[in-house]
Amino acid sequence: MVLRSVLASAALSLASGLAIASTPLVSADWLKTELNNSAVTVLDIRSADAFADAHVPGSVFQTYGDWRSEREGVTGNLPELTVLAQMIGNLGIDNDDHVVIVPPGENSSDFGGAARVYWTFKVLGHDSVSILNGGYKGWVQQGYEVTSAPVSPAPAEFEVNFQSQYLATTEDVVANLNSADVQFVDARPSDFYTGQTKSGSARVGGTLPGSINLQEATLLDTSDGVAYFLTQDRVRQLAEDATLKLDAGRTVTFCNTGHWAATDWFALSEIAGLPNVAMYDGSMTAWTQDPDRPVQTEKRGLGRLLGIFGG
Repeated sequence: MVLRSVLASAALSLASGLAIASTPLVSADWLKTELNNSAVTVLDIRSADAFADAHVPGSVFQTYGDWRSEREGVTGNLPELTVLAQMIGNLGIDNDDHVVIVPPGENSSDFGGAARVYWTFKVLGHDSVSILNGGYKGWVQQGYEVTSAPVSPAPAEFEVNFQSQYLATTEDVVANLNSADVQFVDARPSDFYTGQTKSGSARVGGTLPGSINLQEATLLDTSDGVAYFLTQDRVRQLAEDATLKLDAGRTVTFCNTGHWAATDWFALSEIAGLPNVAMYDGSMTAWTQDPDRPVQTEKRGLGRLLGIFGG
């Protein structure tokens, strides 16, 4: 079962002159009714070519890559706040707008881009944000109108209200790695988690010692060719099956570069409703830069080895 129009429509209703209440996911049905609502901005994060070919009418565009930055050899960092504020303002988005993010809608990985942009808005203190469940592909599959007409939004003023609780830094991870109150969640496929496969951006393979593996691909249903997010009950069940504590004092998600981790963050924070969930944007790329930081691997016949330094 997927989370479609029932949840979105019930939680997101517009009263004349009032702000829209936020819910993490909205349906294509709901978005169709709100396309002419000046309080709603549709943000397409697909490629420039895909957007130019066709998009949801009235959408503004900023490709996913622009929502991440590289610093000191680490890809996937949160860009400077002033840079983000300028970019968002140039899209015509101000602090009163409800932003609906449109990913391709083809698989769990492209949903990760939408989840990362969603997380960015939350870090910036903008809670009025949602993701179009099923993305652009779901919109088209349901027969709704598309256009290739260019969009030129009038610049707006967007003010940042930084919410540090959503962002975990390397210093945070060092300080809390052995804390009983903090659980670390690896969003990557199992071969990355065990160290059998290594990202090209990480110095060595493996994971954070003591972390739990909740693979991001398990959190979406793609059985009908469109990526729809699972229901709250199903997400909570998957979290429990992975031995996650739903009432942990703090949960930190991570991956290689803060992409897959955004889907786990979205699932646990916004769908399952776990308290105090953060994402480590630098993830294993940042963590493994220092050879003195511990990395956990699993080797055939030897079981799990903790505290492996330098691989």
